Amino acid sequence: MTAGTSPQKNKMTSDQKPPLPPESKHISISGDVRDSNVIIGDNNTVNQTIIQKFFNIFKSGAETLEHRNRRILLGHVENAWIKGVLDASLHGAALLDLGITQDPEAVTQYPWAIQKESTKETLPAGISMLEIFDAIGMGRSLLILGAPGSGKTTMLLELARGLIARAREDVTQPIPMVFNLASWTEKLTLADWLAQELNNLYSVPRKTAPDWVKGNKLLLLLDGLDEVRQESRAKCVEAVNEFRKQNGLTSLAVCSRSQDYADLNAKLSFEGAIEIQPLTQGQITEFFNRFGNEMAGIKQALEKDSGLREMAETPLFSSIMIMAYRDKQDVEILVSGDEKARRKQLFETYIERMVEHPRSKNVAFKKQDKLHWLSWLAGRVVEYNAVPYLLEDMQVAWIDEKKQKQNRLFVGSFTGLLFALIFGIERYEISTVDSLSFNWIKVRKGLILGLILGLFFGLVFGLYAGLLVNPVIGLFVGLLINLFFGLFGGLFAGLGVEYVNQTAYPEQRITLSGRNFLFVSAIVWLFAALFFGLVFGLSFGLVTGLRAGPMVGLIIGLMVGIDYGGNFLIQHYTLRLILAGNNILPWRLVPFLNHCVDLIFLRRVGGGYIFIHRLLMEHFAEMYVDTPTPKGN
Repeated sequence: MTAGTSPQKNKMTSDQKPPLPPESKHISISGDVRDSNVIIGDNNTVNQTIIQKFFNIFKSGAETLEHRNRRILLGHVENAWIKGVLDASLHGAALLDLGITQDPEAVTQYPWAIQKESTKETLPAGISMLEIFDAIGMGRSLLILGAPGSGKTTMLLELARGLIARAREDVTQPIPMVFNLASWTEKLTLADWLAQELNNLYSVPRKTAPDWVKGNKLLLLLDGLDEVRQESRAKCVEAVNEFRKQNGLTSLAVCSRSQDYADLNAKLSFEGAIEIQPLTQGQITEFFNRFGNEMAGIKQALEKDSGLREMAETPLFSSIMIMAYRDKQDVEILVSGDEKARRKQLFETYIERMVEHPRSKNVAFKKQDKLHWLSWLAGRVVEYNAVPYLLEDMQVAWIDEKKQKQNRLFVGSFTGLLFALIFGIERYEISTVDSLSFNWIKVRKGLILGLILGLFFGLVFGLYAGLLVNPVIGLFVGLLINLFFGLFGGLFAGLGVEYVNQTAYPEQRITLSGRNFLFVSAIVWLFAALFFGLVFGLSFGLVTGLRAGPMVGLIIGLMVGIDYGGNFLIQHYTLRLILAGNNILPWRLVPFLNHCVDLIFLRRVGGGYIFIHRLLMEHFAEMYVDTPTPKGN
């Protein structure tokens, strides 16, 4: 939902030049025209100007690189949140102007606060979020409150849209970045968490991410304070306040449900706070009138049912009513009971309507299975704050304890089989291998350890070969083995793993892990096969070397590659097999999730999925019953 936006004035920035008169654009007086600018003077002056422009190319190159980094980050935010979430929002009521009041008592204000009175004041109709934010002044901090489904996130993203446009026009403006506080934990300061999220969500390098946070280069838009675990919310408020003390020039806005925020003992030390008001009856009537006779039933029901009218004051519920009650008679809509019962019936009608009339032809999944799978998934997302949901992030802990004991033969890796059999699968943490890095500092330690191990195996195998063949060949083989283990240990001690959480398509990190596993295994197999082929060939003959070399190389290649993606593949697909075997989730998981997108239950955000609204996710989570339906896929 968005307040109306004000038209932006065309302003000339400080680095813009007034346009030249039309008659001067193609004039050359003893000179030349460069980029529609007139160069006047003799040949020497012209040459000097051309040389100066040549050097300016290199100067502008550095600036272009900085501009490019800004453009990439702005693009990430716009694609993920504006196009991926705001523009695809379920809230058809977003076209309405929501009522907004200032709520000065919600925050611990600074002396320069924009309003010090304790009474609430309704802001002018049609005022935009950008205007509200600008009114606070430099070092802006704004708290956005509202009831569930009132449009808090939408208002925050409308603010992001305006700030992105401004940042593109003016390179001195900070870059607006959207984060969800649900993943914050007490183990991290807000600054450290932001740096981690910059790397995870927006691919900012880990080494430079802290500089972005502490350098006042960002404008922080933090959604979901109420989604932080209840026992940690007060600590989260304290962490935000501490960040404000350390980084007072960084502007930020925070969203929270009104009641959840009111229940906290701690308050944010912000300059301003606003609360989104319910829709008026005039706005509700105007909204439903847009759809003509299709909504005649709901309009009649609203006239008879005061509880339903009150529910329609929430933009989310008004939007869902459009889809759930289109072409239905009022007698099919009226319900008795309290607000919770009405909300439950509305969601159930919406779900039933979407399942019965899917927007895609993909009907390979049975209705009861779809609801069972989606409700289980919603429960796990709520419990583990897994927003957005990525297939690669699923863990064994997501399976209930009873099913974990039933599946104790889950194998994390070849080397972890005994561990799994003894201790069970719940101790495993499944991690992807997105990309490989190399650290030369660690090479030296690995080289020393490799040489020590190589010396031991080289002596043993060298003595054995010397006794069977001759001492010279034995000595040579021993030195080869020592050298191999030294180089091998050094190189792989420096080989590290990096994780990239921003993905463009589902299962991208699974694909990356598979590629890294194959790459490392193939490289190790090639060198190990050549080396051991030579060793066995010298010791036991050419034929033995040709047979044993590739086989030993394959074993070593798989053993090394298992730590660089292979382990994850075994763990992940074994977990998927367990989930499918117990009918908790389908094996064809991506087609199912895309089908849920078509049903308007989920939205795709990059390579992950989010529910269209937290209230719907919570409704699905409450639906889950741990009695698997007959397997239908």
